[in-house]
Amino acid sequence: MRYASNVGNGFQHSSGRVIALGRLLLATLFLAAVLIDTSQPTHAPEVTYALILGYIVISAGIVAATWNDWWLDARLSGPAHSVDIVMFTLLVLLTEGYTSPFLFFFMFVLLAAAIRWDWHATALTAILLILLYLVAGLFAFNAGVSFDPQRFLVRTGHLIVLSLILIWFGANQRLARFDLGERDLLSEPSLDESPLEGGLRAAMDGLRSASGAFVWREQGRPAYSGLLINRDAVAEIELPHEAIAGAIAFAPFLYDLKKDRGLRRDSDRNLVRLMPAELIRPPAPKALGLSQGLAIPVRSDRGEGMLFLGEVRGLSTDHIDVGAHIASELAAHIQRHALLRAAQESAEARSRLTLARDLHDSVVQFLAGAAFRLEAMKRSNASGRDVETELNELKQLMLQEQRELRSFITSLRSGPLAAFNDIAKDLQALAVHLSRQWDVQCEFSAHPTEMMIPTRLRIDAHQLMREAVANAVRHASAKSITIELAALSDELKLEFINDGAEFRQRGGQIEMPASLKERVEQAGGALDMARGMGVTKLSISLPISEMSH
Repeated sequence: MRYASNVGNGFQHSSGRVIALGRLLLATLFLAAVLIDTSQPTHAPEVTYALILGYIVISAGIVAATWNDWWLDARLSGPAHSVDIVMFTLLVLLTEGYTSPFLFFFMFVLLAAAIRWDWHATALTAILLILLYLVAGLFAFNAGVSFDPQRFLVRTGHLIVLSLILIWFGANQRLARFDLGERDLLSEPSLDESPLEGGLRAAMDGLRSASGAFVWREQGRPAYSGLLINRDAVAEIELPHEAIAGAIAFAPFLYDLKKDRGLRRDSDRNLVRLMPAELIRPPAPKALGLSQGLAIPVRSDRGEGMLFLGEVRGLSTDHIDVGAHIASELAAHIQRHALLRAAQESAEARSRLTLARDLHDSVVQFLAGAAFRLEAMKRSNASGRDVETELNELKQLMLQEQRELRSFITSLRSGPLAAFNDIAKDLQALAVHLSRQWDVQCEFSAHPTEMMIPTRLRIDAHQLMREAVANAVRHASAKSITIELAALSDELKLEFINDGAEFRQRGGQIEMPASLKERVEQAGGALDMARGMGVTKLSISLPISEMSH
């Protein structure tokens, strides 16, 4: 659960640093070019050199001031952009030929606008630059300066085409910025790990943060609880609702609590100043160890919370945009973890229900049959008959039931598939056992095949046979039951024909035994019961998955 390593490395050189370095390198390169080209500057050489040197000094000062200060980078972005536009206009007037950097400065200024702001700012910058270029050309023409109208018009056309391309870039670069490579970093939550800890560690690794905190409040709870990680040391925390609730209402933002500075973006991606002390109230800063970093609000159907990342390398305004992406990833991660937990609990509940039903259909049914036999022996004993033989038989039945129970446990521990012939052999033995247990004649037959059957159907077949025989004896007073087993290409079929009385009817139809119906439905099978010619036929079909062939 990590972001791609190149993402973390890329944020060491944020867009603010790249723009500042680009400005300085472009100015330095232009100075070197005019020093090499003796024909330049064409007009007012002293003024041109002074402008270039001053521009280099200003560019170097911006690099030094903003390199590790996201606040100054944001505050100086507008003034620096204005200086770039002024320099573009002056260099158009003072230089010409291949040495003139007007085209490169034009592209640089527009790219800076597209990277820092949105397409509106890029479009306005492009319009202003083109107008200034036209004004500079007209000024040169009226002043009698050497002027080539054809080259001027061609350059104007180039600027317009480049402007359209870069405006498009400004309108689409926001989406490209969110492509962080490993978009599924939290798509496989683990139930062995808290979603808060997993999400916090992934965000810290992705943004190369040395410390972080993730506070979370489940819906309906008054306080926030969460985790604090500081250089791999993990601590649990708890905060009152008032200490953090204000921060939840905003989008991701940068904060510097010591200087009470903060920045976020509005709906138009403009940087907006805020006071973080009004959002993050005591005792949150001390409890979480907050000083400077990125705050990311996270919301999902499960609740709401706040992610704080401190000591982020190369912290810049770029992280605000990435924070929105991290928030959506974390919300989805928490939701997936909750769904996985619910699925596990549901599976555990179904397993408990199935096990309880299996024990009911085996041990409980046997005990019911044993009680049935003991009651008969009690009456026989009262009439003076010798019941020792019957007691010995009951003892053998109990030993047989013990073996059946062991076989049931073995089935639970066995692999996913079992041979059909082995299942038939087990059911044949079970039919003999049930005959003796319920004092009923059970005849079992099966059609041999080399198919492999899912183990779950082996267990289901055992329990269905027990339940079907018990129902036939207890509710229909059956004396004879014929059992047939068959495996078709896509289903396992069991048929029970008994000579007992008719089962109860409801609404003109035979009422299905509830226990049988529930088990068959859970297995995805079908149950049918029909009455005719003095017998009742119960047909059960259980689907066989394709993997069992």
